[in-house]
Amino acid sequence: MPYIFSEKELSLFFQAVDNCPPHPLSNRHMIDRLMFRMIYGCGLRLSEALNLKLKDVDTVDGTLNIIQSKNNKDRKIPMATSLVNRCIILNKEIHLFSDENTYYFKSPLNRRLDRSTAYRRFREYLWIAGIPHSGHGPRIHDLRHLYCIHCLKRWVLEGKDITNLFPYLSVYLDHADFRGTQYYLRLTADLYPDIISKTEATLGYVIPEGRHL
Repeated sequence: MPYIFSEKELSLFFQAVDNCPPHPLSNRHMIDRLMFRMIYGCGLRLSEALNLKLKDVDTVDGTLNIIQSKNNKDRKIPMATSLVNRCIILNKEIHLFSDENTYYFKSPLNRRLDRSTAYRRFREYLWIAGIPHSGHGPRIHDLRHLYCIHCLKRWVLEGKDITNLFPYLSVYLDHADFRGTQYYLRLTADLYPDIISKTEATLGYVIPEGRHL
């Protein structure tokens, strides 16, 4: 089961990231505040974020090009304006002299940020935010889970037709089939039964009985 951050926990987590002090031998205070927001705000897998190159981040169109993701597919993802603005800032901070094939979230040595390093920093921010970590999480991947749940919750509150939007979300997340996306709908229903019950007549056949990841 994913760890679902509360709104307060999510706020405390990003406060911890934003308050990371500068260090002459590290650029984490510049890249982490964008990287973790991008994972949450775009529903990315950690590997997708780490594999981004400068040419994949289009601040003119406000999109990310995800190349050869988990299911060997390419896809283009729109970003919120706030994320685009943060990308523009990061470009000025660390990419003024980078070529287009430079990893976007690079180490000070211009290498791809290591996955284990990202996890170590994530654990540190959890500790600062006062969010306990067990052997089962929270994980960085839980930010992707949270994106899906918040997206579905927002659609329900806005009265959107989820049956029409469901395939778009599935493609956006790079799910091989609808089962992965249905899992989030079931989880959203479990977390917010009062919201889902308002549209259960419409969603009854969409929400699966079992859980699939």
